[in-house]
Amino acid sequence: MTSEAATPKPSRRADVLALVFVVVAVGVAVWALRDDFPSMLDALGEIAWWRPVVAFAAIVLGLMATAEVWKHCLGALGSPVSSRAAREIFFPAQVGKYLPGSVWPFLAQMKFARERGVPGGMALLAGSVFLVIHTVTSVIVGALLLVSQPSLVDRFGWAGLCIPLALVGLHPKVINFLARKLAKRSGSEPPVLRWSGLLKPLLWMLPAWLGYGAAGYVLAAPFTDSVLQLALVCTGAFALGWLVGLLVFLAPAGVGAREAVLILALTPLLGAPAAATVSLMLRVGHTLADLVLALRYGLIRARQNQAAKAGQAAGV
Repeated sequence: MTSEAATPKPSRRADVLALVFVVVAVGVAVWALRDDFPSMLDALGEIAWWRPVVAFAAIVLGLMATAEVWKHCLGALGSPVSSRAAREIFFPAQVGKYLPGSVWPFLAQMKFARERGVPGGMALLAGSVFLVIHTVTSVIVGALLLVSQPSLVDRFGWAGLCIPLALVGLHPKVINFLARKLAKRSGSEPPVLRWSGLLKPLLWMLPAWLGYGAAGYVLAAPFTDSVLQLALVCTGAFALGWLVGLLVFLAPAGVGAREAVLILALTPLLGAPAAATVSLMLRVGHTLADLVLALRYGLIRARQNQAAKAGQAAGV
């Protein structure tokens, strides 16, 4: 018998609050940057056409690495799948993060995972482990920002407090406890997770953060001669922005919260107009990459499902 978890329930109230947050965040950002729009257009003109292309490629590589993180989280829980199958589950589900509410990616992962013979409960648990690993590594990588920009310690020093909390959530005993709860609902044997099972997903986060940092660096490079510091700031700021976007749970995909951190971190090096321009271009690049990957692997998944149904019909 397969292990199935209770399906998370979307909250209408949370959906409304998320929509209100996005509208307010965008409105505040437009108002705050209203005097910088001409300078932002000038900054946009200084970015050569090939830079967004390279940045987009770096973002795609980073996202591909996160699919491997999710795959190895699932494998560590005793439900291994191929890289291709993981992408066909992971990427179409990820676009759910742009919807109001925080449960849509989990709901989609459970549904798509069942199509590949993976228990929905294990997909839900793998998604939870995936988030914890993201959180732990975002704090560690975010420390690069504090090292390269000591003036920001007063504003973001609190992030260090997330390390022990995240490590507690990542401990195999905590995850195994949750797995037992999920398995108890169906009477099946729960998976046993060990530290060795977390090593691969943790290591796969390295190319993910490097890809995201490289995308920011390529876009921001025309505005400063500081090579090493800019690379550290771009990588650390994106990681810390991701963490803030996660904590501000009302923001779908961290909209507004992530950009605020990026602008704050990049302004000392680039100036406010260029920092805002780079931040917005990164948001567009990540959103486009999410949609392209979701479409690509969603179509592959749909074709395979149709072929499987046709084969079943022919065998009847």
